[in-house]
Amino acid sequence: MFNYQIDVLSALTDSDISEFEELDIDELTVLTEQIKWINSEPSKRYKNKLDKYVLKPFTKISLGEFIDLEHYFSNNYLDHFCHILALLYRRTSKNVYGDDIIEPYNYSPSDRLDWYLDYKITDVYGLIPEYIKFRENFTNTYTNLLVDVVTDDEVLDDADEIKEQKREQEKQKFAWESTIMALCNDDLSKFNDILDMSAVLVFNILGMKKTLDS
Repeated sequence: MFNYQIDVLSALTDSDISEFEELDIDELTVLTEQIKWINSEPSKRYKNKLDKYVLKPFTKISLGEFIDLEHYFSNNYLDHFCHILALLYRRTSKNVYGDDIIEPYNYSPSDRLDWYLDYKITDVYGLIPEYIKFRENFTNTYTNLLVDVVTDDEVLDDADEIKEQKREQEKQKFAWESTIMALCNDDLSKFNDILDMSAVLVFNILGMKKTLDS
C-alpha cells in the first residue's frame, strides 16, 4: 500500500518517486487524503465534441471499426483507452450540399494516441460504459450469429474431441476474415467494401442469409 500510494502521487504530480520516499507515514497520509477521489470511478458523462473532433454515432459504426473495437474491448479497454477515443472521435467536413460528413476510417488509431492525452478524463470516460451498453445490446440482438469459442479450460478426454477443439480454435483465428470473404463471394477486391459497410447492415444481411439457408 505504501508503494502504491507513492506511485500514485508520483504519477499525479509528475514528480520523481524519490520525492515521496522520504516522507513519514503521517505526511503521506495527509497527501493521500487529498487525492482519495482517485478511488472513485470518473463521471459517466462525456462530450460529443472535443474541439474539432466529433463522436461518431455507435449505430453508424462500420464493420471494420466494430472489429477493431472488439479487439480493444476484449484486451483490457483501459489499456486501449486512447485507441478507442482515436477511433470514435473523428474530424468532419461539409460536402457540396452543406451536410456534415465524417472522416473515413483510413488511418491507424495508434498514430493519434497523443491527441487525446490532454483532455480531462471527465470529458471522455463516460464513453466507455456507454459503448459497453451498446455492445451488450448488439451482442444480444445478433447472438445467434456470433461464433461460440471453446474455452481452454474445458476438459476433453476423447482424441477426436481434442482434434475438433483445435480445429475450431484455428477457425476462430480467421473468423472475421472468413465471414467477410463469404459476404464478398471470395472476391478479395471487395474485401474493403465489406469492412466499410455499417456493422448493423452486415449483421442484418448475415441474419437474412442464415434464415434463407436454414
